[in-house]
Amino acid sequence: MPKQSYALETGGEKRLDISWKGAFKNVDVVLDGQSIGVIPNQKVLSQGQEFPLEDGSTLKVRLNRNLMSTELQVTRDDQPLPGSASDPKTRFKNAYLIVYFIAGLNLLLGLLASVFNVALLQELGIGFGSILLGLVFLVLGFFVQRQSSLALILAIVAFIADSLLGVVLSVLQGATPGIAGLLVRVLLLVPMFQGVPAIKTLKSKSA
Repeated sequence: MPKQSYALETGGEKRLDISWKGAFKNVDVVLDGQSIGVIPNQKVLSQGQEFPLEDGSTLKVRLNRNLMSTELQVTRDDQPLPGSASDPKTRFKNAYLIVYFIAGLNLLLGLLASVFNVALLQELGIGFGSILLGLVFLVLGFFVQRQSSLALILAIVAFIADSLLGVVLSVLQGATPGIAGLLVRVLLLVPMFQGVPAIKTLKSKSA
């Protein structure tokens, strides 16, 4: 049974537990060990369910789904709980971790192809260029982690350009671009796009 735990305020103890069965069925919302409500199914969860708390605030749990992502949004008086999917800090962290992941993957595959002459990787166009791209993303990740929205935008543009280049090269070679690979790239782009407004929000709060 999947379960997520949250604190109601930054730095506080994780007092809220949300668990469910299967595809978000019987979502149990538990505060301080006591169930404050059960959301029966995904349809109701997608509409959002509110729970009044003893301190006068309102807890809301909602499943937000679109073509590219699914996230469980947990808010208190319309403010995301710390560590929840829509928390700007969470989105910011996910964004720079994705940039570092892209950097590490390109560096690893590039080194394998260049140093060990892995034919399969070389046939896919992976080599010294991948190492250079990995280094670029490593530098961009460094600045993104320091809340540079420009660096994150550049990382998004570079990743999209690299993806399009890969598609063009595949077509020119008479091959059909892999749908699975393209889908993975789209899924990697989602948290990067979400990171841009998250950085702006964090900067405005610290100003």
